[in-house]
Amino acid sequence: MKQEGFLNAINKIKSKTDIPVKLTWSLFFIFVLVRIIEYLSFSSQYSSGNFSDYFTGIRYDFLFAGIIGIMLMLLFQFIPRRLYKISTIILVFMIFALALVHWSLSEYYLTTLIPLDQSLLIYPLSDIYYIATSSANISFNQIFKILLIVSASLGIPFILIKKLKISPGINLLAFLPFLMFLIFFNNITPDIKNYDQNKNFYQQINKTSYLVKQLIKNYSSGKHYSDYDIPVIAEDFQSLRSDFKYLDPMFPFMRENTDKDVIGEYFSFKEYSPNFVFIIVESLSRDFSGPGAKMGSFTPFLDSLSERSLYWKNFMVTSERTFNVLPSALASLPYGEKGFMDLIEKGPYPDFISLNEILSQAGYYNNFFYGGWSSFDKMKIFFNEIGVDFILDDKGFGSKYDKITSREDGFTWGYPDHAVYQRSLEILDSLPHNPRLDIYLTLSMHDPFFPPSPKRWEQAFYKHLQKIDVPKNKTAFYKDRKDQFSTILYSDNAIREFFNEYKKRAGFENTIFFIFGDHHMPMHDYTPIEKYHVPLIVYSPMLKKSKTFPAVSSTADITPTILSLMNENFDISTPQWVHWVGCPLDTNLKYQNKKLIPFMRVNRNIDELLWKNYFLSEGRLFKVDQQMNITSYINEEVTSKMKKKLKYFNILNEYVCYSNTIYKPLNTKKYR
Repeated sequence: MKQEGFLNAINKIKSKTDIPVKLTWSLFFIFVLVRIIEYLSFSSQYSSGNFSDYFTGIRYDFLFAGIIGIMLMLLFQFIPRRLYKISTIILVFMIFALALVHWSLSEYYLTTLIPLDQSLLIYPLSDIYYIATSSANISFNQIFKILLIVSASLGIPFILIKKLKISPGINLLAFLPFLMFLIFFNNITPDIKNYDQNKNFYQQINKTSYLVKQLIKNYSSGKHYSDYDIPVIAEDFQSLRSDFKYLDPMFPFMRENTDKDVIGEYFSFKEYSPNFVFIIVESLSRDFSGPGAKMGSFTPFLDSLSERSLYWKNFMVTSERTFNVLPSALASLPYGEKGFMDLIEKGPYPDFISLNEILSQAGYYNNFFYGGWSSFDKMKIFFNEIGVDFILDDKGFGSKYDKITSREDGFTWGYPDHAVYQRSLEILDSLPHNPRLDIYLTLSMHDPFFPPSPKRWEQAFYKHLQKIDVPKNKTAFYKDRKDQFSTILYSDNAIREFFNEYKKRAGFENTIFFIFGDHHMPMHDYTPIEKYHVPLIVYSPMLKKSKTFPAVSSTADITPTILSLMNENFDISTPQWVHWVGCPLDTNLKYQNKKLIPFMRVNRNIDELLWKNYFLSEGRLFKVDQQMNITSYINEEVTSKMKKKLKYFNILNEYVCYSNTIYKPLNTKKYR
């Protein structure tokens, strides 16, 4: 009887494996189809889709499909026979929905060259909608892929369930390969530490299982800063900068302001305080700007300007996207959990000081000029916090100006660069004059890359392509990206026209311009460090001579540089104690890196660090050369040190932002 009962149980299980097994194989086939589509799309766009990586990645599709298959197997054991049909229909549509999600994640990767991870949880719904609509592009190619995925995700389960008739025993054997894979290959994503290039890792992973794993990891990761001995960690961190006197281990970034002016010697100043103009150019990258640019330079005006300027060719931004460039450049701040500006979501900003605030106390008028939605990334709130007097955004242009050409759904990021510059000059004529700090953040060099008069800039692109003498075997790379390169040429020319107009104003002769990028533009197989490599140009009619500095500096060094210059040359009072993450720009004429620069990625992880000649990226150690190229480097001692420094920065970053210990307002008027 016991044996008969056991056999009945086995037969019952076998009878309920038909649908789960067929759905598992359906899902696997869909994963492989999406992988093929991604490979073909990537190869057509970037000419570097690695077939071996995509082929190897099928293993991870198989593993993820097997895990879902086991869940379906268990689920079906509890479904009553009378609900079998409706349950099958529901599960088929769930597979259909999963297929669409999986394809969408593949398209996200093709657009950003980064797979979606816990960054999905970062943005509020308003920002997610804003980003999503900005990248929507319904082309014939997209329509074809959507129809193919829809047809396959409904058709494959239908064919296997309705048309393929096999015995329960054979059906159960058909699931055996999934079980074997799960036994021998139990990690559904590979370890990125085994890859020198992120691209190889990204092309192998199953994008959906990667997202799921990162979301789970996000919810279960890490200790709270209260679990650590902050004074001990602070003292260790402060020992890296032993030339500074620190105030208090419980305020770990707060140091005595002994910064020296490093650029004043290059200027012949007027008798009165200079104006400052920041031009933060969307996606301006060293890849395509300046001498030695890997893709050749597509910024002829900025190149000519750099020859008459102070130029930092190895300049780094502190984040992978725009969200951190303003707090870093204007206040040399730590990064917070999701970017400093985002801290406002959990309450008031912690106490801090900024370049704008200090210059305001010295009589400066502060302006911010932007062609888009100023509330994105909490920019408007941040500018109000630091005392910016006037903000121009997309509500302040009127009918005289046209926005960037919209996609078919009508979305546009805002106004193109030349419109922002022209409108700002109209406004400046009506605002208080000297001295001023004017901050520009541009938009045009952003997807969808629609410059005004596109035919003009497309022709300019082809002419410029001949000038930089691109080898014939590489012209396809550039032509496939003619929209991006055309927009770069347009944006560069918009800056040229802005300078021509600015020269006509009385304040031009007493103005210092800081021009730099907010992050790189992903157009090729970039290395992890290239995400942060941008040019910095400091130009002024008051410059006595030009210089190129190969030493490494970052956006966190801009505020300390300007304030030390103002203190020593114009007797502008600056704080006795500061919280700067950076220190003045490095003006050494030889390549060196004396900076400790942590980086925040788009997913808001701070897991990359540049220190001396080493770069740590997601646990991997690289050596850095004078051109900021990186090569894999195996050294357990250095890796351990780098990981420790990065860990300590992460702990202190969290601690100061959430315990209001960035800055202790001892006496805000007691400036040196």
